[in-house]
Amino acid sequence: MIDLLKPQQTQRIYAIGARLGLVESGNKNDLLHELVYSIAQKSSVRELDEQEYKKVVAELVNKLRIANLTEPKTVHPFKAKKREDKGIGKMSDGQTRKVWQLMYSLEKLDKKPSSAKLGDRLCGIIKKELHIDALPKDPFAWLTYQQGVKLIEILKKYIANAQRRKDGGNTS
Repeated sequence: MIDLLKPQQTQRIYAIGARLGLVESGNKNDLLHELVYSIAQKSSVRELDEQEYKKVVAELVNKLRIANLTEPKTVHPFKAKKREDKGIGKMSDGQTRKVWQLMYSLEKLDKKPSSAKLGDRLCGIIKKELHIDALPKDPFAWLTYQQGVKLIEILKKYIANAQRRKDGGNTS
C-alpha cells in the first residue's frame, strides 16, 4: 500500500507553488500541476508518494531560491505593493507587453514566414539565452524582473540583427 501525503505536505506544496505564482485557483492544469506531472507523472498533488513529494518540494524550493537570489535586496515601500500583487520577483505586466511587442516586430522582419508559433519561438529564445525552460502557455512563469530586463535587451539585439540582414539584402 502506498501512503498518501499528509494534509500538511499537500499544503506545503501549494504554499510554495503560490509563492512562485504557479497556482491558479480551481485550475487543475496550472503550472504547479504541470510541474508535478513532469516530475512524478501524477495529475494530482494528493496522489504523490513520499519520494515524489520530496522531489517536487526540492524542485520548488530550488526555484524559490533562484527567484530570491535574483531579486533586488531592498524594496521601496511604494513599490512593495506592486511586487506583492504580481508575485515575488516576477516580470511586470509592462515587461510582458514589451516582450510580445518585440516578438511581433521580429516576426515582421522574417524573410520567409516561420512555421513555428510565436510563443514557441519565444520559448526557444528564453531557453537559448537565459537557460530557462519555458512553456508556450505561460513563457514568463519562471522569469524574474531582472531576467525580463535582460530578455527585452536580447530581443532588441535580435531585431537589430534582423533589420541589418533585411537592409543588407536590399542593397546587394
